[in-house]
Order: sequence, then structure tokens, then C-alpha cells
Amino acid sequence: MTAPGYPYVAPPPLPRRRRRWWLIGIVVVWALLLAGLAVWSVRNDPPTVPEQRDIADALPILQRATGVVLAAADGDDRTVTLGELSFDRGCTLTPVWDGVDASREVTVRVRANQVPGTLKAIAEALPAEYAATVRKNAAGTRYGLRADAGSLVGVDATAQSDATVFTLVVSTGCRPLADGVDLDPAPVAATELPPAFTAAVQALRASSTAATSSEVACPGGAGTARTVTADGLTAPADLGRAVQGVAAGAVIIQADPHAWAYRAGGVSVVVSDSEASARVTATTGCR
Repeated sequence: MTAPGYPYVAPPPLPRRRRRWWLIGIVVVWALLLAGLAVWSVRNDPPTVPEQRDIADALPILQRATGVVLAAADGDDRTVTLGELSFDRGCTLTPVWDGVDASREVTVRVRANQVPGTLKAIAEALPAEYAATVRKNAAGTRYGLRADAGSLVGVDATAQSDATVFTLVVSTGCRPLADGVDLDPAPVAATELPPAFTAAVQALRASSTAATSSEVACPGGAGTARTVTADGLTAPADLGRAVQGVAAGAVIIQADPHAWAYRAGGVSVVVSDSEASARVTATTGCR
């Protein structure tokens, strides 16, 4: 529409803006430079906080803590079994950065209704710097232990108050991967067999079998704790009848249809069966 006497005049076209390609190029180069520096820093800079220490740095702390936990868990009224070093590559440090978590377990078997007292005794036996605590739920039916071994290596356990077995887990948490760390270690053949282990194996009529060994250094350099294991043995028709003779004179901790646990001369022995297969472990602790 035009006003009378004023013809319509189209507005001039807007000036075309020239793309500043040089500016875009600078931004791209700067972003690539920052990304490169970040990668270089992660791979080369020394750690400034424990979270940055890779799995190779964390393993010695984990092994030392496992020895401390095993020594604290061992006792005349329970049996202990040392687990192998294991790795879990299912953890992630960031949405795009995978990591690995290393852990070892100490399995403790006790008599009925001894979980609360045993967890408290273990917490008291751990070094003061571990700041171990034992808590329970409101109903007093579930107990848990938590301790800090330093450098973000943790110790955790949970169990029902009426349980007869629980596991202390020592773990590094998710850590960056490191070259030279075998994430799938092969079992180590046992070279020393405690007499109590040999007797238990023979009681199952398995006089000759391959055994593996799991070891950890005791606190303060006081020797080596070791669990010897024979797995895949043929289970007897009656586990209790097969074991009760060899366990005579031992301190019996458990005598269940499918699991016997006892202490023979200070050695923790556990004999169990499942689906026609039996397993024998004997643990020489730090005591």
C-alpha cells in the first residue's frame, strides 16, 4: 500500500556478510590444541589426587591392606579364606574413559549369631588409621563394616545378623588402566600343602589332585598368609560322614550338610560340596 502521491519504493537489500573463515579456523585449531593438551596431561602429568593414581599404583596398597584385613579377621572362633586378586573392567571414570577396579576377598565363617560380635572384633583389630566402623539397621538384623585403607582403597562387608558366612572385600575403586598390569592372572600352583589340607582331601578319597595357592604378605613383614585350594573333587554321598573323622579334635565352626569349617592346629579348613563337586581350602594365616 502507498500513500497518495508517494510511490512505493522497495528497501535496499541487506548487505551480505562475508563469512570469517579465518576466525572459524582459529577456533577449531584452539579446540584441537586444548584436547591434545588434556590427553598429554592425563598420560604424563604426575597424580595430584588419589583418584588419578592408576591401577599399577593402587595394587601395592590393595595387597598390603588385604594382609592387614586377613590378620584382623583371623581368630580362634572362626575360619578365614583368602581370595585371588581379581579385576573388573566394567567401571568408567568418565562417560568416555574406561577404567578398572581391582579387589580381593577374605571370606569369614562363624558360628550362628556371631556376626555382630565378629565384625566389631575385626574393626577393633584393624589399625586406627583405617577408621573402621560397624553399623546396623534399625531392626538390628543387618550389619556392615567399612574401613579406609588409604589412597581410596576401601574395606567393606555386609551380612545378616544370623548369617554364618560373610565376605570382607578390599577394593581399589575405579582406576585408570596401566601398561604392564595382567588383568587376567593365571592360577598359581601350590607348592606347600598343609597337613590339614592333605588330610581333608584324602578324607574325600581324592588322594591326588592339583591345588592352587593364593598368598598375601602379613603386616609388618611377619611372614606370608596362604590359602591352598583343591576344586572340582568328586563329592562324597555324605559330606559330614566323610569329614567328621578327619575333623576329630579340631575346633568345629560349621558342620552343615554341605559345608564343614574347622580349625586344625591354627589352620582354617573349609570342605564344601555342590552339585556332586567338592572343594577343599586350607588357610595358614598370620597368627
